[in-house]
Amino acid sequence: MRYARNINNIHQGAFSLVELLVTMSIALTITLMLFANYPRFRATLSLKRDAQEVALSVRQAQVYGTSVRKYGGGVGVFPGYGIHFDSSIPDSYILFADVNANNSYDGVSEAVETLHIGSNDKISNLCGNAKTSPPGACGLSSLDVIFLRPNPTVILVGEGSNFSDAEVEIKSSSGDQKTVVIWSTGQITVE
Repeated sequence: MRYARNINNIHQGAFSLVELLVTMSIALTITLMLFANYPRFRATLSLKRDAQEVALSVRQAQVYGTSVRKYGGGVGVFPGYGIHFDSSIPDSYILFADVNANNSYDGVSEAVETLHIGSNDKISNLCGNAKTSPPGACGLSSLDVIFLRPNPTVILVGEGSNFSDAEVEIKSSSGDQKTVVIWSTGQITVE
């Protein structure tokens, strides 16, 4: 009789085969759901990272432009700095020094650095909202964001028009989108 009680005590502390199978199937189901959504999660994270990098690049131009950052080897050359976006080159953009102070990017002579979007994400649209005309001028072929010292305001120029704010839309290969918004007051956000 004593032997039977010990066997019952042993079985009370262990899992039955059915409990083990149910636990394993729940764990397997959760794991499969996570792996099934992983590519989408990764693409979303990549898009968010790329939009943040574009915003940080604009912020870097702002710091260069509003502080005293010398460009080139010349004496006393402290230009405004900016970012040039070109819709025909959707996977990169250019940090530039506006050496001739014409508030636009004039080519390789003003280029400080070409910055690339590292993944399959692309700049899909450039938009500007003009101060005096109806909002929503999208489909711009180029957009220049210029920061001049000592002014805290930003010059936003696209196709010869000045804007009060501008948007750089970045789209992933899966169709998700993030927008970097730049205001003439200097505020930069990612939406």
